[in-house]
Amino acid sequence: MCAAKVHYYRATGRANVIRLALAAADIPFEDVYEDFPPTEEARANWRKLGGNTTTNVPLLEMSNGKVYTQSSAVLRAIGRMGNLLPKNDDGLYRTDKLIEDSEDLRGESYKAFVTWGATQEKADAFIESVLPLHLGNLERQLKESGGGYFVGD
Repeated sequence: MCAAKVHYYRATGRANVIRLALAAADIPFEDVYEDFPPTEEARANWRKLGGNTTTNVPLLEMSNGKVYTQSSAVLRAIGRMGNLLPKNDDGLYRTDKLIEDSEDLRGESYKAFVTWGATQEKADAFIESVLPLHLGNLERQLKESGGGYFVGD
């Protein structure tokens, strides 16, 4: 029996980082996929499981019945379960900041998906300006960390 179930669509999206964190934490999991857009039955199931009126996924269901929602909160919970998080306040802050920096980049990238309706000009602007800005921010933080990792060794 798996220790966890990841409820999401047949896509990487926001669930992929959760899957990667579960793997890093050595927590066995299985994917529970729903079609996109989800049926009303799937939404009702997510509401029932998560006690969440917004039915937001990814949703992490543990074998003990505990359910976690909101992707960034789920990611942090897995970090605690798997002992992946730093123990000091500075390290925890930098980890939280990096998660949010990544979310900022993800949000900007979604706005540039031509297949989701963005213009080619918007996609080009993302590649030429927005992406270098965000990657430069991440690169700066990695250099400031003084090691080969953003946090820890």
